[in-house]
Amino acid sequence: MNLPLYTPFENEWITFGAFFIGIFLLIGAAEFVRSSLKWGPEASRKMVHVIVGIMVATCPLIFSSNIQPMALAAIFIFVNAAALKNEAFKGMHDTSRTTYGTVYFPLAFLVLAAFFWDKPITLMLSMLVMTFADTLASIIGEHEKFPLNFRLWNDEKSLQGSAAMFLSTTMIIYVGTDFFAWLFGAAFYLPLEVLIGCAAFTGLMASLAEATSIKGSDNLSVPLVTAISYEIFLINYTHGSLPILLIWIVGSALIFYLAFKLRSLNSGGAVTAFMMGILIFGTGGIKWIAPILAFFVLSSILSKLGKKSAESTQKGSNRDVLQVLANGGVPMIIAIVHFFHPFDLAYVMFLGSIAAATADTWATEIGFFSKRNPRHILNFKRIKKGTSGGVTLLGFMGSALGAAVIVAIGRSVAGEWFLVSGYWIIIAGFVGSSVDSILGGSIQAKFTCAVCNKETEKRLHCERQTSHSSGFKWLDNDGVNFVNTIVGALIMLTFRRF
Repeated sequence: MNLPLYTPFENEWITFGAFFIGIFLLIGAAEFVRSSLKWGPEASRKMVHVIVGIMVATCPLIFSSNIQPMALAAIFIFVNAAALKNEAFKGMHDTSRTTYGTVYFPLAFLVLAAFFWDKPITLMLSMLVMTFADTLASIIGEHEKFPLNFRLWNDEKSLQGSAAMFLSTTMIIYVGTDFFAWLFGAAFYLPLEVLIGCAAFTGLMASLAEATSIKGSDNLSVPLVTAISYEIFLINYTHGSLPILLIWIVGSALIFYLAFKLRSLNSGGAVTAFMMGILIFGTGGIKWIAPILAFFVLSSILSKLGKKSAESTQKGSNRDVLQVLANGGVPMIIAIVHFFHPFDLAYVMFLGSIAAATADTWATEIGFFSKRNPRHILNFKRIKKGTSGGVTLLGFMGSALGAAVIVAIGRSVAGEWFLVSGYWIIIAGFVGSSVDSILGGSIQAKFTCAVCNKETEKRLHCERQTSHSSGFKWLDNDGVNFVNTIVGALIMLTFRRF
């Protein structure tokens, strides 16, 4: 595969400059069209989205290095963020809803250019899916006279729009794979049934990513999920593990549907966990999925067994999209990175992250069985059960036990080789859980309910928006849980030094 196919200028920085100017001319044209023809904001935004999407998708055809495309993406992240803040370039940003899609768009391309430049077909197909399929789903969803609406997160979607997303993504992958293979002279051949399966699998994942998006985040999640899913399917096919992956897809659909019915996950949380499970299993198999599945199943059982106080300020056990991502996002990223760029400490970092999530959850769930109210981790005063920052001796024991369970499961599926680091995984889990308590008891956001006048860490309470009372407003319980899993992974990263 010889790229680029076309070199506009001998110096690629001149090509970069011309490309940069071309995009700004396009934005200016969109402004002119919007004001002259009295187009609605959504129509002009979609026009810019499609044309810019086509332009950036052609980058592998005209650039030999990813340096210039990455620089272009980085510049437009800041330009679009500034324009959004200052309400400039209304042809791009002026919409009837709050969206940060114009910032997510170049961010997605930056990630793809950084990690998938050596896979130009994957990169180009992913950008074209975001460009055309995502736009078509939005148009159909907005203009359907009798939409069948649903809500997995905050944004309302329609079944008709999701169906359009699935069908158009499937068609783009099906046609585009063969077309670009022919264009680049790539020496690979996929049987028809495998190509159809790959297209449908990628279409499903991209559609679910779009359905669980919020405020334009599909401009980031759709191209990334498309690229990763496309590669996972093809690599599992070439390695002969595709039948096992397909069995897992069916099995996990049943698992997370049952979790939804048992109210361990709400609809958005179930779909997010389903996608996360596919990505982790597809990148690592049973060795990687077993620990995180055990965390979810065992923690859900504990949540059902524990009888939380009605005064608890924390979220319930019916996990939503953010709670799933907060606990499983870091392990998923580690698994994906290791799949494409293997590194020695990946699995113990993965286990350390899950151990931290498990330790924190078990500390809370088991701590609720304590007969006495917890003490605040910083000032040691007695506080109500369920208050962030509260710790008990029983909770500390539950924290260590939860991390130890992850060690045992990791050992059972990975073998004896990492036993010497088992105690480090328990330490990682315990420390991560303690950091969670410290942040929760100090700088985590607290809110006050206007209806019942109670303090809570929930942004919604008594079906009303709460008001911020203390802590950093942007650091809620989900953010603290995310930091917890990062700490668990970082502790295992330092294991190399011991």
